[in-house]
Amino acid sequence: MKKKKVIIIGAVAAGTSAAAKLRRLSEDIDITIYEKDKYISYASCGLPYFVSGKINNLHDLLVNSVESFSKRFNLNIKIMHEVVNINPKDKFVIVKNNENGEEFKDAFDYLIITTGTNPARLPFFKNETNICVLKTIDDALIIRDYIDVYMREYTNNNENNEAAIKESLAKNKTCNFYDEKIDVNMLIAGAGFIGLELIEAFAERNLSTVIIEKTGQILPNFDSEVIDYAEDYLEKKGVKILKNCTITDYASDDNNKIVSVKTSDCNEISPDIVFLGIGVRPENSLAKECGIVLGGRGGIIVDKNLKTNFDCIYAAGDCVEANDLLSGQNKLFCLASIASKQGRIVAENIINVIKGQTAREEKPKKSYNFAGSIGTSIIKIFDLQIGKTGLSYKEAKSLNKNTAKIETHSLSHAGYYPGAEMIHMITIFDKKTGKILGFESVGKEAADKKTDIMSMAIYSNLKITDLAKLELSYHPSCGSAKDSINIIGMIAENLFSGEVEFIDCEELREIISDKETGKEIQIIDVRNPGEFKSGHIEGAKLIPLNSLRENIHELDKSKKSVIYCKTGYRAYVAYKLLKNNGFDDVKCLNGSYLSWKRDQEI
Repeated sequence: MKKKKVIIIGAVAAGTSAAAKLRRLSEDIDITIYEKDKYISYASCGLPYFVSGKINNLHDLLVNSVESFSKRFNLNIKIMHEVVNINPKDKFVIVKNNENGEEFKDAFDYLIITTGTNPARLPFFKNETNICVLKTIDDALIIRDYIDVYMREYTNNNENNEAAIKESLAKNKTCNFYDEKIDVNMLIAGAGFIGLELIEAFAERNLSTVIIEKTGQILPNFDSEVIDYAEDYLEKKGVKILKNCTITDYASDDNNKIVSVKTSDCNEISPDIVFLGIGVRPENSLAKECGIVLGGRGGIIVDKNLKTNFDCIYAAGDCVEANDLLSGQNKLFCLASIASKQGRIVAENIINVIKGQTAREEKPKKSYNFAGSIGTSIIKIFDLQIGKTGLSYKEAKSLNKNTAKIETHSLSHAGYYPGAEMIHMITIFDKKTGKILGFESVGKEAADKKTDIMSMAIYSNLKITDLAKLELSYHPSCGSAKDSINIIGMIAENLFSGEVEFIDCEELREIISDKETGKEIQIIDVRNPGEFKSGHIEGAKLIPLNSLRENIHELDKSKKSVIYCKTGYRAYVAYKLLKNNGFDDVKCLNGSYLSWKRDQEI
């Protein structure tokens, strides 16, 4: 019997994962991969660090070479070959050899589309020579070479005076904003993952950077409760971020190089390089042209087996819209971890179908489903980690009126052991059911660990109060006897049992800003005088916790009371003291003073 043939379009995470799994499951199929690029199976998440030079060797990014991968799994891999048309009815593709332009037809029994995404572009830009994106290894090489050329020219212009170069670059790095013009080495449009990761690449070379972001914060999919700390950190690093700002126009010279950019809130920026990090779009042209159903976000729609509306065509990876397990909505997650999982599932299901067709006596295995994702991700900027799993607070709030949050601040390990760093966290949950809806963290250490724990908690359908019961490893160098995740659960237990009440920082700001309601509230700071002197909420009354009992007469029982300390524990103790002494309307500030000020502690 003739072997079944599977064609895979694309050879990065999803495509290579599918190919390897197909071969491990069966030696009786033909597998062909068409990849329009010259590289396969590379670590795209490492590209910013190749640009910076942290990863020096290009081959370190290549997980597999064409030769070794094809030999190990008996694959027919055609690089520099682009599929330009799909015929689902007659089951063939038209392939173009990008090296000589020739086209040919290739038939398939099953087709897997893993075309990924393309960088979004601003429509008014054309083909200016100093506009860069970062999607492929070639993109990384272009940016890296451009920086090298710039540095060489700069060095020559300064007559190889190393001291003068460093001094001048250091001045540039502060990126002073003039009334009419900003001179900058790197202009990054878009404060998403790739744009932010490239900051470090540019900073490593002492190149000044300005980020333009059209929304009110970097990483728009996160919450300001976490991002405020990250922005404060970047500002202390000398990074300038223009928020609520867009590019409105530009000018280029005779060499087709952008020399100035106009923005919605600045007259002019003069960059050496413009990097576009404004997002990605699913590469859906092939799918759209052949009649594959697309979703509202432009991604390919698949069923639980990752099959399209054609029985012979499957899809996986960043080009696919996946179900968000928490919101029930389709999303583009664009995560290599998800792409690899989907590739494996597609392979399992294709082999299942083939076995069912070729061996009637053999009962096919059950189908393998991809139910969806909660979208766990993390970014590292310099030495700062920013992690997220599940829904953001703002997203959950728009979907669920019962959404609430707990803001917490804990050290990465026991405070008495050297090197502990502060982690700022927000946990999103349903205040009626206790269901955990999301979690975000930011810090120099252990933000990844906390995010992973909370991802597992969400997948396991734990309630937020269950976090208090988790048994987590403890050593002074790694954590605390009461882990910060346990503490979130303990706080939740107190909330659900009525042992404490919170007021969010946003609500308190609104009350203070209103002249009438502001008179009806007393804000009590229970930290020590030194902490109070270094910064406090305007209008707050200082009564340190240890002297609160003997000075309780200074407070007005008829007023609403809001208590805060640095991170929340002392405020909770003070809350219980006031409640036990006849104060009826008392609330703790959610997250206490660190949530109010939102400075990244260094």
